[in-house]
Amino acid sequence: MEQQMPRSIVRLAHGRLSYLENGSGTPVLFLHGLNGNGSSWVDQLSALATSMKMWAWDAPGYGQSDVAGDSVTDLAKVAIEFLETCTDGPVNLVGHSMGGLVAMKIAIMEPEIVKRLVLSCTHPGHGLTDGANERYQRRLRELEELPREEYGRRRAKGMLPDETSEELFERVAAIAAESRPDGVVNAAWAIQTANLIPELAKIKAKTLVITCDKDSVAPLTKAEPLLAHIPDVQHVELSGLGHAPYLEDARRFNEVVSDFLLNR
Repeated sequence: MEQQMPRSIVRLAHGRLSYLENGSGTPVLFLHGLNGNGSSWVDQLSALATSMKMWAWDAPGYGQSDVAGDSVTDLAKVAIEFLETCTDGPVNLVGHSMGGLVAMKIAIMEPEIVKRLVLSCTHPGHGLTDGANERYQRRLRELEELPREEYGRRRAKGMLPDETSEELFERVAAIAAESRPDGVVNAAWAIQTANLIPELAKIKAKTLVITCDKDSVAPLTKAEPLLAHIPDVQHVELSGLGHAPYLEDARRFNEVVSDFLLNR
């Protein structure tokens, strides 16, 4: 069950950044996906609090965070600056979908600050050079034209398996409904134009790639370049789950993440 957590705000070079914080122990930054925000991670912030010091940001243009550019590099620079305000030493990164691209770019740009890297349901970017595709354009039209609740429900339908409970469906939809157009426009463009494949070999951190067999957004085929090009990489597939495993089966997701970050 979702627990309410207060947001904090820090002022960085680009403006405000809002985030959730909890726990003590191994430092971990959680980076949400395109239709998420810091609240996506409350099950992790609650369950792992005895062993991890955790931060879950609202990416620029999400939550109460100010916009900061439209490339993965722009987002990673903000995350790096945020990490400098949180801790002095190396951190672990858990990035889901869009957040996975940001996590990889942080590990590429500043390899010495990343201890371990968890990449959930993500890919290296679409690498478009000739304009945005129709899916991107449709998504932006829906965000501008649809009531927020309907937009959230459409995003949840695309993320979750058909057999998902109504309670979980509504929870994912409610988070997606909080999306701000200025944040999604920039983040979606960053995903469309990024191509991290040529840089993946620069990642020094031990890396875990998580895929889910019912994920139609970022299936294993999209993650294969990560497995092929990141030097120190492991792979876990979670059966029966879609594109929100951190909520669909938080216990199983947490076990995989904590085992990788704490015990290996």
